[in-house]
Amino acid sequence: MKKLCLAIIIFTLSACASAPATWKGMSERDIAAWKEIGFNAEKAQAWKGSGFNPEQSQNWSKQGFDLTNASSWKSQSFDAQEAKNWKAGGFDVESAVDSRDKGLTPVKIE
Repeated sequence: MKKLCLAIIIFTLSACASAPATWKGMSERDIAAWKEIGFNAEKAQAWKGSGFNPEQSQNWSKQGFDLTNASSWKSQSFDAQEAKNWKAGGFDVESAVDSRDKGLTPVKIE
């Protein structure tokens, strides 16, 4: 019986350790803002942890960027729309930075 109880306790603790992210550390107002744009706690915590607020996260997501790509472009001072235009022109982040530094802009594709 003791072994069964111990196994149940270990199983419960391991299940808690693998639980998805929570809204911990966010105000009710922040939580509402993240939920309003359709982000769950895990996704919101990831984007917030990378320096994005709900509005920025929504803009990047609507332009087709995941967190990794959005972070790369944002770190080079692109906003979501600019990044989308460069990407649509066939540029990656590095070539977009090089071209922008030369005073070039991507051809806007509608």
